[in-house]
Amino acid sequence: MDNKQLQSSKKFIIKDSTRKRCKIFAADEATLQQFRPISLELFAYLWEVPTIEFSIYIRVEEEMIEYIRPSELSPELLQHVWAASLKDNGGVEVFIAKKDYPKFEHTLSYVRTRKINALLEKDPSLDRKTLEIFSDLSGASQMVLRGGVNKQVAERVKSAAAFMVNQLMANDLAMSTLSRMITIDPSLYDHSASVAMFSTIMAKQYIDPKLPFKDAEVIAQCGMYHDAGKSCIPNAILNKPGAFTPDEFEVMKTHVQFGHKELMNAIQNGAPIDEIVARVALEHHERFTGKGYPAGKRGRWEEDPELGIHVYSRIISIADAYSALLMKRVYKPALPAEKALELMERSAPDDFDPEIFKPFVDGVRVSLATLKKRKDVVEANTGAIFMIDSDEKLVKQIQESRKQATAAVKKSS
Repeated sequence: MDNKQLQSSKKFIIKDSTRKRCKIFAADEATLQQFRPISLELFAYLWEVPTIEFSIYIRVEEEMIEYIRPSELSPELLQHVWAASLKDNGGVEVFIAKKDYPKFEHTLSYVRTRKINALLEKDPSLDRKTLEIFSDLSGASQMVLRGGVNKQVAERVKSAAAFMVNQLMANDLAMSTLSRMITIDPSLYDHSASVAMFSTIMAKQYIDPKLPFKDAEVIAQCGMYHDAGKSCIPNAILNKPGAFTPDEFEVMKTHVQFGHKELMNAIQNGAPIDEIVARVALEHHERFTGKGYPAGKRGRWEEDPELGIHVYSRIISIADAYSALLMKRVYKPALPAEKALELMERSAPDDFDPEIFKPFVDGVRVSLATLKKRKDVVEANTGAIFMIDSDEKLVKQIQESRKQATAAVKKSS
């Protein structure tokens, strides 16, 4: 399996040398139940570890290949898997055995923690607690991207969202810390986790300080699940290194319907998800003056229940756009926060509810100014040890929060 072969045909073919090297078995329904698909976004983390304690499998149509065993991890083999997954019509997906998923999560957590520590060394003015909570939220969001939504995933997301709302809502550095993070280390960035944090902070700090905890938690979950339907989009389109063709864009747009359907199915099967979360997944690309998709809705749902856009969707659409502008892509650079805000202001009359957008812009700029002042203080104290919210109990708090959330779900079910 090499790049030359991958480029020679639209259909992926397993090489004889791969068949001799790897364990290959039938990928029937019963077998697939023992595996969990993973997002290609996580490969950036695997490139940063020397060894792994689990195997990486790829499914090629009706066959499953144990392509990278723990003793064989290498950049070359990771690149093979990445390239195969992006091949048009290749029928290739990447999996981890469910029994090994805790080991996989542990590896990701290790890399995230190391990255956060490196990030704070480069810019100690960033808020540590924001980054650590972001890391926990990111771990939950990655379970959604390729693994799909079920009761177990929903409980993990609910717990992470509740912990984030409880810990972060009074933090005036959260917006600016997340905004700066991507310019320093783009590989640490997680779009859905960022949208969840941006939208919840926006709602609680900038729009309604009296917003009840339950509502803030639901908004956080809306951010976590807004792109759930992308698990149904082929990797070749989802991770395409360039702009979409018109046909590819039409396929990409279907992620909103897929997300709504998947979330509603999960809700009907007992997952602890509010139905408004599924609506937001469907509506988050609608635009305030009717230029979005899939239904061309416009205005406020409160004023027009039939054609209007729900307020949570209007919040998520702003957070989604801001996060996307901050992200680096092959076809565009990562933008600094101020530039991202300027671009959004140009399209705001068509795209966003002005009653939500203006407080958002003002709030982000205040947070950026606060971070700059803090950075100036740090730089003025050159040579001093500068501790920033070093909460050693944070991991234990997260674990306890998850236990309490799980116990509450079991008690109510």
